[in-house]
Amino acid sequence: MNREERRRAEREARKNRGRSGSTPSRGQPPQGRLIRKAPYAPGDEERQRQDFLAGTVFAAGAGVAFPEGAGQAPMDALFMIYVHEDERTFGPAPQLREAFAMLDQVGAVALHERITVGTAWSGLAGEQPLVKLKLEFHGPHPAKGSTGLVLLADQYAGIWRHIVGGGMIGITTQERMERATSRPGASFTDGMEACILLGIGTSPVLEQLIDGYGWPRR
Repeated sequence: MNREERRRAEREARKNRGRSGSTPSRGQPPQGRLIRKAPYAPGDEERQRQDFLAGTVFAAGAGVAFPEGAGQAPMDALFMIYVHEDERTFGPAPQLREAFAMLDQVGAVALHERITVGTAWSGLAGEQPLVKLKLEFHGPHPAKGSTGLVLLADQYAGIWRHIVGGGMIGITTQERMERATSRPGASFTDGMEACILLGIGTSPVLEQLIDGYGWPRR
């Protein structure tokens, strides 16, 4: 993804609004990276931003879902990150194409048990703060490699509190989620079945962002 493509992806991400959406599969998450402070020298912030975005995918949105009757307890939440099911995602992250194909074949729970993916949050402070979910696929299926899903952090300021202490992340698409939950009698479990499920631990990065920008904790 070159600089112009990144800028187009970032503009598109600004248009998408989130819909209010443990450990990783068979392994521990890598240590989270501390927030990288945007420097003051002219041009440095843009260079640092481009470095942060290298090899990543701009997510289409984010949201949180709760089990029926579970209330608003953070650890009960499924934090969902929506992606585009096309080359905007699969170009930089071909592992997700394979993971979605496996999801269709075996279902969410079996996929969660079969794949090994390290997860961690990183962040970039500034006028438009970014959050990145770092994904490290250990292979062989999905293929070995790393990528990241980027969100414009302030657009989702109200929901970071549901994942800052760790929990379950579901990577999905809005179309998959709509198909799973639009039929009569659809449940939280049906929504989970539309997701690539990954666990993640407590995040000092999100803690810093929430405190630094005064985002909600309740």
